[in-house]
Amino acid sequence: MPRKIMSAEIDLVPEVSSLSEIYVSSDQSGRYRTLFDEFDHYYGKAPEFVSRSPGRVNLIGEHIDYCYFSVLPMAIEQDIVVLVCTNDSGTINLINSNAKFGPESFVMSAADDDNNIGNVVSIDRSLTTWTNYFKCGLLVAHQYLAIVIKRRHVAPVGMDVLVDGTVPAAAGLSSSAAFICAAALATLRANGVTTVSKEELAKMAIVSERHLGVYSGGMDQSASVFGKRDHALYVQFQPKLKCTPFKFPKTDRPLTFLIANSLVKANKHETAPVNYNLRVVEVSIAAEILAHKYSVAIPQDSGIGMGTLWGFMEAYYKEYEGAGARRGQAWDGEVVEGMRRLHTMTGLARTVFVQTDGYTAAEAAEELGMTVDELHERFLSKTPVRFEKLQLHGRAVHVYEEALRVLQYLRLLLEPGVDSDSDKLFHDLGQLMNQSHESLRGLFNCSCPELDEICAIARRTGSYGSRLTGAGFGGCSVHLVASDKVQEVKDALIENYYRVKFPGIADDALEEALVVSKPGIGSLVYTGGVP
Repeated sequence: MPRKIMSAEIDLVPEVSSLSEIYVSSDQSGRYRTLFDEFDHYYGKAPEFVSRSPGRVNLIGEHIDYCYFSVLPMAIEQDIVVLVCTNDSGTINLINSNAKFGPESFVMSAADDDNNIGNVVSIDRSLTTWTNYFKCGLLVAHQYLAIVIKRRHVAPVGMDVLVDGTVPAAAGLSSSAAFICAAALATLRANGVTTVSKEELAKMAIVSERHLGVYSGGMDQSASVFGKRDHALYVQFQPKLKCTPFKFPKTDRPLTFLIANSLVKANKHETAPVNYNLRVVEVSIAAEILAHKYSVAIPQDSGIGMGTLWGFMEAYYKEYEGAGARRGQAWDGEVVEGMRRLHTMTGLARTVFVQTDGYTAAEAAEELGMTVDELHERFLSKTPVRFEKLQLHGRAVHVYEEALRVLQYLRLLLEPGVDSDSDKLFHDLGQLMNQSHESLRGLFNCSCPELDEICAIARRTGSYGSRLTGAGFGGCSVHLVASDKVQEVKDALIENYYRVKFPGIADDALEEALVVSKPGIGSLVYTGGVP
Protein backbone atom coordinates (compact mmCIF):
# COMPACT_ATOMS: atom_id res chain seq x y z
CA MET A 1 0.00 0.00 0.00
CA PRO A 2 1.45 3.38 -0.94
CA ARG A 3 2.02 5.66 2.01
CA LYS A 4 0.89 8.70 0.11
CA ILE A 5 -2.89 8.84 0.43
CA MET A 6 -4.58 9.61 -2.84
CA SER A 7 -7.84 11.50 -3.09
CA ALA A 8 -11.06 9.67 -3.79
CA GLU A 9 -12.93 10.88 -6.84
CA ILE A 10 -15.37 13.61 -5.94
CA ASP A 11 -18.91 12.42 -6.59
CA LEU A 12 -22.48 13.60 -6.29
CA VAL A 13 -24.81 13.33 -3.34
CA PRO A 14 -26.91 10.27 -4.27
CA GLU A 15 -30.63 9.95 -4.72
CA VAL A 16 -32.12 6.61 -3.65
CA SER A 17 -35.60 5.09 -3.79
CA SER A 18 -35.17 2.13 -1.43
CA LEU A 19 -34.50 2.14 2.32
CA SER A 20 -32.35 -0.97 1.90
CA GLU A 21 -29.83 1.26 0.13
CA ILE A 22 -29.53 3.31 3.32
CA TYR A 23 -29.91 1.00 6.31
CA VAL A 24 -28.28 -2.39 6.91
CA SER A 25 -28.38 -2.97 10.65
CA SER A 26 -32.07 -2.25 11.21
CA ASP A 27 -35.42 -2.12 9.40
CA GLN A 28 -36.42 1.55 9.25
CA SER A 29 -39.62 1.09 7.22
CA GLY A 30 -41.84 1.43 10.30
CA ARG A 31 -40.12 4.67 11.27
CA TYR A 32 -40.60 6.12 7.78
CA ARG A 33 -44.27 5.04 7.60
CA THR A 34 -44.90 6.80 10.91
CA LEU A 35 -43.14 9.95 9.69
CA PHE A 36 -45.09 10.00 6.43
CA ASP A 37 -48.33 9.66 8.42
CA GLU A 38 -47.25 12.49 10.73
CA PHE A 39 -46.42 14.70 7.78
CA ASP A 40 -49.86 14.12 6.28
CA HIS A 41 -51.46 14.82 9.66
CA TYR A 42 -49.67 18.14 10.08
CA TYR A 43 -49.68 19.41 6.50
CA GLY A 44 -52.51 17.50 4.78
CA LYS A 45 -50.27 16.24 1.99
CA ALA A 46 -47.37 13.90 1.31
CA PRO A 47 -43.71 15.01 1.35
CA GLU A 48 -42.05 15.38 -2.02
CA PHE A 49 -38.71 14.02 -0.81
CA VAL A 50 -36.62 13.25 2.28
CA SER A 51 -33.11 14.60 2.82
CA ARG A 52 -30.97 12.60 5.20
CA SER A 53 -27.54 12.92 6.84
CA PRO A 54 -25.94 10.64 9.42
CA GLY A 55 -24.04 11.24 12.61
CA ARG A 56 -20.42 10.18 12.89
CA VAL A 57 -17.98 8.62 15.29
CA ASN A 58 -14.36 9.72 15.19
CA LEU A 59 -11.89 6.88 15.64
CA ILE A 60 -8.94 9.19 16.32
CA GLY A 61 -7.94 12.80 15.65
CA GLU A 62 -9.80 15.00 18.13
CA HIS A 63 -9.68 18.81 18.22
CA ILE A 64 -7.27 19.00 15.31
CA ASP A 65 -9.59 19.53 12.33
CA TYR A 66 -9.86 23.29 13.01
CA CYS A 67 -6.05 23.32 12.91
CA TYR A 68 -6.36 21.70 9.43
CA PHE A 69 -4.85 18.34 10.41
CA SER A 70 -6.31 15.10 9.08
CA VAL A 71 -8.77 12.91 10.99
CA LEU A 72 -10.18 9.37 10.86
CA PRO A 73 -13.98 9.32 11.36
CA MET A 74 -16.74 7.15 9.95
CA ALA A 75 -20.43 7.83 9.41
CA ILE A 76 -22.88 5.81 11.51
CA GLU A 77 -26.40 4.62 10.66
CA GLN A 78 -28.06 6.91 13.21
CA ASP A 79 -29.24 9.97 11.29
CA ILE A 80 -31.34 13.09 10.89
CA VAL A 81 -34.09 12.98 8.26
CA VAL A 82 -35.93 16.01 6.90
CA LEU A 83 -39.26 15.44 5.12
CA VAL A 84 -40.10 18.30 2.76
CA CYS A 85 -42.92 19.59 0.61
CA THR A 86 -42.53 22.96 -1.09
CA ASN A 87 -45.02 25.81 -0.77
CA ASP A 88 -45.44 29.04 -2.74
CA SER A 89 -45.70 31.39 0.25
CA GLY A 90 -41.99 31.84 0.94
CA THR A 91 -42.63 30.49 4.44
CA ILE A 92 -40.62 27.87 6.28
CA ASN A 93 -42.79 25.74 8.56
CA LEU A 94 -40.75 23.55 10.92
CA ILE A 95 -42.12 20.69 13.01
CA ASN A 96 -40.07 18.17 14.99
CA SER A 97 -41.35 14.62 15.51
CA ASN A 98 -40.14 14.96 19.10
CA ALA A 99 -42.84 16.97 20.86
CA LYS A 100 -40.39 18.54 23.30
CA PHE A 101 -39.05 20.64 20.42
CA GLY A 102 -41.68 23.21 19.59
CA PRO A 103 -42.69 24.20 16.03
CA GLU A 104 -41.69 27.45 14.34
CA SER A 105 -42.64 29.31 11.17
CA PHE A 106 -40.94 32.26 9.51
CA VAL A 107 -41.05 34.10 6.19
CA MET A 108 -37.83 34.40 4.21
CA SER A 109 -36.67 37.72 2.81
CA ALA A 110 -35.48 38.30 -0.76
CA ALA A 111 -32.07 39.54 0.48
CA ASP A 112 -30.41 39.87 -2.91
CA ASP A 113 -28.68 43.25 -2.64
CA ASP A 114 -24.90 43.42 -2.90
CA ASN A 115 -24.38 43.65 0.86
CA ASN A 116 -26.81 40.91 1.82
CA ILE A 117 -26.40 38.19 -0.79
CA GLY A 118 -28.30 35.04 0.07
CA ASN A 119 -29.16 36.15 3.62
CA VAL A 120 -32.78 35.06 3.55
CA VAL A 121 -33.09 34.67 7.31
CA SER A 122 -31.49 36.13 10.44
CA ILE A 123 -30.23 33.90 13.23
CA ASP A 124 -30.31 35.01 16.84
CA ARG A 125 -27.33 33.15 18.30
CA SER A 126 -28.32 34.20 21.82
CA LEU A 127 -31.27 31.81 21.65
CA THR A 128 -30.76 28.09 22.17
CA THR A 129 -33.34 26.60 19.84
CA TRP A 130 -33.35 23.54 17.59
CA THR A 131 -34.65 25.56 14.65
CA ASN A 132 -31.45 27.62 14.55
CA TYR A 133 -29.65 24.57 13.16
CA PHE A 134 -32.12 24.34 10.30
CA LYS A 135 -31.67 28.06 9.69
CA CYS A 136 -27.90 27.55 9.44
CA GLY A 137 -28.35 24.96 6.69
CA LEU A 138 -30.99 27.10 4.99
CA LEU A 139 -28.76 30.17 5.06
CA VAL A 140 -25.61 28.59 3.63
CA ALA A 141 -27.64 26.83 0.95
CA HIS A 142 -29.21 30.12 -0.18
CA GLN A 143 -25.80 31.80 -0.16
CA TYR A 144 -24.61 28.96 -2.42
CA LEU A 145 -27.64 29.48 -4.69
CA ALA A 146 -27.00 33.23 -4.88
CA ILE A 147 -23.22 33.28 -5.22
CA VAL A 148 -22.27 30.01 -6.93
CA ILE A 149 -25.33 29.30 -9.05
CA LYS A 150 -25.98 33.04 -9.59
CA ARG A 151 -29.66 32.85 -8.61
CA ARG A 152 -29.71 36.17 -6.80
CA HIS A 153 -33.06 37.51 -7.97
CA VAL A 154 -35.15 34.36 -7.68
CA ALA A 155 -37.60 34.28 -4.79
CA PRO A 156 -36.70 31.61 -2.21
CA VAL A 157 -39.02 28.62 -2.20
CA GLY A 158 -41.04 27.97 0.93
CA MET A 159 -40.98 24.59 2.65
CA ASP A 160 -43.21 22.55 4.93
CA VAL A 161 -40.80 20.45 6.99
CA LEU A 162 -40.91 17.55 9.45
CA VAL A 163 -37.64 16.63 11.20
CA ASP A 164 -36.78 13.36 12.92
CA GLY A 165 -33.49 12.20 14.41
CA THR A 166 -31.92 9.09 15.89
CA VAL A 167 -28.55 10.72 16.65
CA PRO A 168 -28.58 11.55 20.37
CA ALA A 169 -28.23 15.27 20.97
CA ALA A 170 -25.14 16.64 22.77
CA ALA A 171 -23.50 13.21 22.72
CA GLY A 172 -20.43 13.91 20.61
CA LEU A 173 -21.83 12.11 17.56
CA SER A 174 -22.44 15.30 15.55
CA SER A 175 -26.20 15.57 15.65
CA SER A 176 -25.92 19.29 14.88
CA ALA A 177 -23.72 18.74 11.82
CA ALA A 178 -26.02 15.98 10.57
CA PHE A 179 -29.03 18.27 10.96
CA ILE A 180 -27.35 21.18 9.19
CA CYS A 181 -26.18 18.98 6.31
CA ALA A 182 -29.70 17.55 5.91
CA ALA A 183 -31.21 21.05 6.08
CA ALA A 184 -28.82 22.48 3.47
CA LEU A 185 -29.45 19.52 1.15
CA ALA A 186 -33.22 19.90 1.60
CA THR A 187 -33.04 23.61 0.78
CA LEU A 188 -31.06 23.01 -2.40
CA ARG A 189 -33.47 20.30 -3.53
CA ALA A 190 -36.55 22.40 -2.78
CA ASN A 191 -35.07 25.23 -4.83
CA GLY A 192 -34.53 23.05 -7.89
CA VAL A 193 -30.93 21.87 -7.39
CA THR A 194 -31.16 18.12 -7.95
CA THR A 195 -27.43 17.49 -8.34
CA VAL A 196 -24.79 18.75 -5.93
CA SER A 197 -21.34 17.34 -5.29
CA LYS A 198 -20.45 15.99 -1.88
CA GLU A 199 -17.54 18.41 -1.77
CA GLU A 200 -19.83 21.41 -2.35
CA LEU A 201 -22.33 20.29 0.28
CA ALA A 202 -19.58 19.62 2.84
CA LYS A 203 -17.90 22.97 2.22
CA MET A 204 -21.09 24.97 2.70
CA ALA A 205 -21.98 23.00 5.83
CA ILE A 206 -18.50 23.40 7.36
CA VAL A 207 -18.91 27.16 7.78
CA SER A 208 -22.56 27.02 8.82
CA GLU A 209 -22.19 26.75 12.61
CA ARG A 210 -20.20 29.98 12.65
CA HIS A 211 -23.62 31.65 12.37
CA LEU A 212 -24.23 30.23 15.87
CA GLY A 213 -20.88 31.48 17.15
CA VAL A 214 -19.09 28.10 17.09
CA TYR A 215 -15.87 27.95 15.08
CA SER A 216 -15.67 24.23 14.42
CA GLY A 217 -13.47 22.44 11.93
CA GLY A 218 -14.76 20.33 9.07
CA MET A 219 -14.60 16.76 10.36
CA ASP A 220 -18.24 16.38 11.41
CA GLN A 221 -19.72 17.70 8.20
CA SER A 222 -17.25 15.84 5.96
CA ALA A 223 -17.91 12.51 7.67
CA SER A 224 -21.67 13.05 7.47
CA VAL A 225 -21.62 13.92 3.77
CA PHE A 226 -18.90 11.56 2.50
CA GLY A 227 -19.78 8.51 4.62
CA LYS A 228 -19.50 5.18 2.82
CA ARG A 229 -20.90 1.86 3.94
CA ASP A 230 -18.30 -0.50 5.46
CA HIS A 231 -15.60 2.18 5.14
CA ALA A 232 -13.88 4.62 7.45
CA LEU A 233 -12.71 7.96 6.06
CA TYR A 234 -9.33 9.62 5.95
CA VAL A 235 -10.30 13.30 5.83
CA GLN A 236 -7.70 15.86 4.77
CA PHE A 237 -8.28 19.61 4.85
CA GLN A 238 -5.07 20.95 3.33
CA PRO A 239 -4.14 21.84 0.69
CA LYS A 240 -7.79 21.03 -0.17
CA LEU A 241 -10.66 19.02 1.24
CA LYS A 242 -10.22 15.31 0.39
CA CYS A 243 -12.11 12.36 1.85
CA THR A 244 -10.61 8.97 1.08
CA PRO A 245 -12.68 5.92 2.10
CA PHE A 246 -10.89 2.75 3.13
CA LYS A 247 -11.86 -0.64 4.52
CA PHE A 248 -10.47 -2.10 7.70
CA PRO A 249 -7.92 -4.90 7.23
CA LYS A 250 -9.19 -8.48 7.28
CA THR A 251 -8.14 -10.25 10.47
CA ASP A 252 -9.02 -13.53 12.17
CA ARG A 253 -11.32 -11.51 14.45
CA PRO A 254 -13.19 -8.48 13.05
CA LEU A 255 -12.50 -5.00 14.40
CA THR A 256 -15.52 -3.82 16.33
CA PHE A 257 -16.12 -0.29 17.59
CA LEU A 258 -18.48 0.08 20.53
CA ILE A 259 -19.95 3.51 21.25
CA ALA A 260 -20.83 4.23 24.87
CA ASN A 261 -22.78 7.38 25.70
CA SER A 262 -21.86 8.85 29.08
CA LEU A 263 -25.33 10.48 29.15
CA VAL A 264 -23.60 13.69 30.23
CA LYS A 265 -24.85 16.42 27.93
CA ALA A 266 -22.10 18.24 26.06
CA ASN A 267 -23.54 21.38 24.50
CA LYS A 268 -20.59 23.04 22.78
CA HIS A 269 -22.68 26.06 21.76
CA GLU A 270 -23.80 27.04 25.26
CA THR A 271 -20.36 26.49 26.84
CA ALA A 272 -18.29 27.74 23.88
CA PRO A 273 -16.61 30.73 25.62
CA VAL A 274 -14.92 28.50 28.22
CA ASN A 275 -14.74 25.22 26.33
CA TYR A 276 -14.83 24.77 22.56
CA ASN A 277 -14.20 28.29 21.28
CA LEU A 278 -11.56 28.90 23.92
CA ARG A 279 -9.62 25.89 22.61
CA VAL A 280 -9.88 27.29 19.07
CA VAL A 281 -8.48 30.62 20.25
CA GLU A 282 -5.71 28.99 22.30
CA VAL A 283 -4.36 26.87 19.45
CA SER A 284 -4.45 29.90 17.16
CA ILE A 285 -2.51 32.05 19.63
CA ALA A 286 -0.04 29.19 20.04
CA ALA A 287 0.48 29.16 16.27
CA GLU A 288 1.03 32.92 16.22
CA ILE A 289 3.60 32.73 19.02
CA LEU A 290 5.50 29.95 17.25
CA ALA A 291 5.50 32.00 14.06
CA HIS A 292 6.75 35.05 15.96
CA LYS A 293 9.53 33.05 17.66
CA TYR A 294 10.78 31.62 14.38
CA SER A 295 10.17 34.77 12.30
CA VAL A 296 7.91 33.16 9.71
CA ALA A 297 4.70 34.50 8.21
CA ILE A 298 1.64 32.27 8.42
CA PRO A 299 -1.67 32.67 6.58
CA GLN A 300 -4.56 34.08 8.59
CA ASP A 301 -6.90 31.38 7.32
CA SER A 302 -8.44 29.82 10.41
CA GLY A 303 -12.16 30.00 11.09
CA ILE A 304 -11.57 33.02 13.33
CA GLY A 305 -9.19 34.80 10.94
CA MET A 306 -5.96 33.83 12.68
CA GLY A 307 -3.08 31.48 11.97
CA THR A 308 -3.14 27.71 12.51
CA LEU A 309 -0.67 25.15 13.79
CA TRP A 310 -0.76 23.57 10.32
CA GLY A 311 0.14 26.94 8.83
CA PHE A 312 3.11 27.28 11.17
CA MET A 313 4.36 23.79 10.30
CA GLU A 314 4.27 24.55 6.59
CA ALA A 315 5.91 27.95 7.01
CA TYR A 316 8.63 26.48 9.24
CA TYR A 317 9.49 23.76 6.75
CA LYS A 318 9.56 26.22 3.92
CA GLU A 319 12.04 28.41 5.79
CA TYR A 320 14.19 26.04 7.83
CA GLU A 321 13.80 22.40 6.83
CA GLY A 322 14.01 20.13 3.84
CA ALA A 323 16.70 19.32 1.35
CA GLY A 324 16.91 18.88 -2.37
CA ALA A 325 13.56 18.50 -4.09
CA ARG A 326 11.67 18.69 -0.77
CA ARG A 327 13.04 22.08 0.31
CA GLY A 328 10.33 24.70 0.32
CA GLN A 329 7.62 22.21 -0.66
CA ALA A 330 4.32 21.73 1.13
CA TRP A 331 3.63 18.37 2.69
CA ASP A 332 1.89 16.27 0.04
CA GLY A 333 0.27 13.73 2.34
CA GLU A 334 3.05 11.14 2.33
CA VAL A 335 2.70 9.41 5.70
CA VAL A 336 6.34 8.94 6.71
CA GLU A 337 7.24 12.54 5.85
CA GLY A 338 4.20 13.74 7.76
CA MET A 339 5.23 11.75 10.81
CA ARG A 340 8.73 13.23 10.64
CA ARG A 341 7.39 16.78 10.47
CA LEU A 342 4.98 16.25 13.34
CA HIS A 343 7.75 14.83 15.56
CA THR A 344 9.68 18.05 14.89
CA MET A 345 6.66 20.23 15.62
CA THR A 346 6.04 18.51 18.94
CA GLY A 347 9.61 19.20 19.96
CA LEU A 348 9.32 22.88 19.01
CA ALA A 349 6.06 23.26 20.94
CA ARG A 350 7.60 21.75 24.06
CA THR A 351 10.65 23.99 23.70
CA VAL A 352 8.73 27.25 23.21
CA PHE A 353 5.85 26.77 25.66
CA VAL A 354 7.76 26.09 28.86
CA GLN A 355 5.03 27.36 31.21
CA THR A 356 3.01 24.20 31.55
CA ASP A 357 0.57 25.84 33.98
CA GLY A 358 -0.53 28.42 31.39
CA TYR A 359 0.03 32.01 30.32
CA THR A 360 -1.77 35.11 31.47
CA ALA A 361 -2.87 37.60 28.84
CA ALA A 362 0.12 39.77 29.76
CA GLU A 363 2.53 36.85 29.39
CA ALA A 364 1.03 35.81 26.05
CA ALA A 365 1.27 39.39 24.80
CA GLU A 366 4.93 39.51 25.82
CA GLU A 367 5.59 36.28 23.88
CA LEU A 368 4.09 37.98 20.82
CA GLY A 369 5.96 41.25 21.31
CA MET A 370 2.79 43.31 21.72
CA THR A 371 0.75 45.02 24.42
CA VAL A 372 -2.18 43.41 26.21
CA ASP A 373 -4.53 45.81 24.43
CA GLU A 374 -3.09 44.73 21.09
CA LEU A 375 -3.52 41.07 22.09
CA HIS A 376 -7.17 41.63 22.92
CA GLU A 377 -7.80 43.62 19.77
CA ARG A 378 -6.15 41.12 17.45
CA PHE A 379 -6.93 37.75 19.05
CA LEU A 380 -9.52 37.97 21.79
CA SER A 381 -12.17 40.31 20.41
CA LYS A 382 -13.23 38.18 17.45
CA THR A 383 -15.04 35.53 19.46
CA PRO A 384 -16.03 35.77 23.13
CA VAL A 385 -13.85 33.65 25.44
CA ARG A 386 -13.22 33.56 29.18
CA PHE A 387 -10.05 32.34 30.87
CA GLU A 388 -7.63 32.90 33.72
CA LYS A 389 -4.66 31.50 31.82
CA LEU A 390 -4.20 30.43 28.21
CA GLN A 391 -3.09 26.79 28.17
CA LEU A 392 -0.74 27.12 25.21
CA HIS A 393 1.65 24.28 26.08
CA GLY A 394 -1.03 21.62 26.46
CA ARG A 395 -3.05 22.71 23.46
CA ALA A 396 -0.14 22.89 21.00
CA VAL A 397 1.49 19.65 22.16
CA HIS A 398 -1.84 17.80 21.98
CA VAL A 399 -2.58 18.99 18.46
CA TYR A 400 0.78 17.97 17.03
CA GLU A 401 0.91 14.65 18.88
CA GLU A 402 -2.71 13.83 18.01
CA ALA A 403 -2.07 14.59 14.34
CA LEU A 404 0.90 12.23 14.55
CA ARG A 405 -1.29 9.52 16.14
CA VAL A 406 -3.71 9.81 13.22
CA LEU A 407 -0.93 8.99 10.76
CA GLN A 408 0.34 6.15 12.94
CA TYR A 409 -3.19 4.75 13.21
CA LEU A 410 -3.73 5.04 9.46
CA ARG A 411 -0.43 3.34 8.76
CA LEU A 412 -1.41 0.40 10.98
CA LEU A 413 -4.80 0.04 9.30
CA LEU A 414 -3.42 0.17 5.79
CA GLU A 415 -0.18 -1.71 6.44
CA PRO A 416 -0.90 -4.15 9.25
CA GLY A 417 1.92 -6.41 8.07
CA VAL A 418 1.82 -9.93 6.69
CA ASP A 419 2.90 -11.44 10.00
CA SER A 420 0.59 -9.37 12.19
CA ASP A 421 -2.13 -11.28 14.01
CA SER A 422 -5.25 -9.51 15.19
CA ASP A 423 -4.03 -9.34 18.80
CA LYS A 424 -0.94 -7.31 17.90
CA LEU A 425 -2.81 -5.06 15.48
CA PHE A 426 -5.62 -4.44 17.96
CA HIS A 427 -3.11 -3.79 20.74
CA ASP A 428 -1.18 -1.24 18.68
CA LEU A 429 -4.34 0.54 17.52
CA GLY A 430 -5.71 0.48 21.06
CA GLN A 431 -2.56 2.03 22.51
CA LEU A 432 -2.93 5.00 20.17
CA MET A 433 -6.57 5.42 21.20
CA ASN A 434 -5.65 5.25 24.89
CA GLN A 435 -2.89 7.81 24.38
CA SER A 436 -5.37 10.05 22.59
CA HIS A 437 -7.77 9.94 25.52
CA GLU A 438 -5.04 10.68 28.05
CA SER A 439 -3.92 13.65 25.96
CA LEU A 440 -7.48 14.96 25.66
CA ARG A 441 -7.88 14.55 29.42
CA GLY A 442 -4.53 15.89 30.56
CA LEU A 443 -3.42 18.36 27.86
CA PHE A 444 -6.66 19.51 26.25
CA ASN A 445 -8.81 19.25 29.39
CA CYS A 446 -11.95 18.26 27.52
CA SER A 447 -12.81 14.96 29.17
CA CYS A 448 -14.97 14.54 32.27
CA PRO A 449 -14.99 12.05 35.19
CA GLU A 450 -17.79 10.03 33.62
CA LEU A 451 -15.92 9.53 30.34
CA ASP A 452 -12.74 8.64 32.21
CA GLU A 453 -14.66 6.06 34.25
CA ILE A 454 -16.28 4.48 31.19
CA CYS A 455 -12.91 4.17 29.48
CA ALA A 456 -11.33 2.61 32.57
CA ILE A 457 -14.13 0.03 32.93
CA ALA A 458 -13.99 -0.89 29.25
CA ARG A 459 -10.21 -1.32 29.29
CA ARG A 460 -10.34 -3.54 32.36
CA THR A 461 -12.95 -5.74 30.71
CA GLY A 462 -11.37 -6.27 27.31
CA SER A 463 -11.30 -3.06 25.28
CA TYR A 464 -7.96 -2.65 23.51
CA GLY A 465 -8.45 1.10 23.22
CA SER A 466 -10.97 3.52 24.71
CA ARG A 467 -11.27 7.25 24.22
CA LEU A 468 -13.76 10.09 24.18
CA THR A 469 -15.06 10.91 20.73
CA GLY A 470 -16.29 14.29 19.58
CA ALA A 471 -15.64 17.59 21.31
CA GLY A 472 -15.72 16.02 24.76
CA PHE A 473 -16.92 17.73 27.97
CA GLY A 474 -19.41 14.83 28.12
CA GLY A 475 -21.03 12.90 25.31
CA CYS A 476 -19.76 9.61 23.90
CA SER A 477 -16.73 7.36 24.01
CA VAL A 478 -15.51 4.84 21.40
CA HIS A 479 -13.91 1.50 22.19
CA LEU A 480 -11.95 -0.95 20.05
CA VAL A 481 -13.17 -4.39 21.12
CA ALA A 482 -12.68 -7.84 19.62
CA SER A 483 -16.00 -9.18 18.35
CA ASP A 484 -16.07 -12.00 20.91
CA LYS A 485 -15.62 -9.52 23.78
CA VAL A 486 -18.34 -7.00 22.89
CA GLN A 487 -21.06 -8.42 25.13
CA GLU A 488 -18.68 -8.74 28.07
CA VAL A 489 -17.66 -5.07 27.79
CA LYS A 490 -21.29 -3.99 27.42
CA ASP A 491 -22.33 -5.98 30.49
CA ALA A 492 -19.51 -4.49 32.55
CA LEU A 493 -20.50 -0.95 31.56
CA ILE A 494 -24.13 -1.60 32.35
CA GLU A 495 -23.36 -3.06 35.78
CA ASN A 496 -20.54 -0.73 36.85
CA TYR A 497 -21.50 2.56 35.19
CA TYR A 498 -25.09 2.86 33.98
CA ARG A 499 -26.82 1.00 36.83
CA VAL A 500 -24.68 2.90 39.35
CA LYS A 501 -24.93 6.41 37.85
CA PHE A 502 -28.52 6.09 36.63
CA PRO A 503 -30.45 3.71 38.91
CA GLY A 504 -33.63 2.51 37.26
CA ILE A 505 -32.43 3.27 33.74
CA ALA A 506 -34.76 1.59 31.22
CA ASP A 507 -33.60 -1.20 28.96
CA ASP A 508 -34.40 0.77 25.81
CA ALA A 509 -32.27 3.68 27.11
CA LEU A 510 -29.39 1.24 27.61
CA GLU A 511 -29.79 -0.02 24.05
CA GLU A 512 -29.52 3.54 22.78
CA ALA A 513 -26.53 4.29 25.04
CA LEU A 514 -24.47 1.27 23.93
CA VAL A 515 -24.22 0.81 20.18
CA VAL A 516 -21.94 -1.29 18.03
CA SER A 517 -20.99 1.13 15.29
CA LYS A 518 -20.93 0.07 11.67
CA PRO A 519 -19.78 2.51 8.98
CA GLY A 520 -22.81 3.86 7.14
CA ILE A 521 -23.67 5.78 4.01
CA GLY A 522 -23.50 9.58 3.97
CA SER A 523 -25.89 12.34 2.95
CA LEU A 524 -28.55 11.50 0.38
CA VAL A 525 -32.04 12.25 -0.90
CA TYR A 526 -34.74 9.58 -0.54
CA THR A 527 -37.54 9.69 -3.10
CA GLY A 528 -39.14 6.28 -2.58
CA GLY A 529 -42.29 7.48 -0.85
CA VAL A 530 -44.07 5.49 1.85
CA PRO A 531 -42.21 2.17 2.28
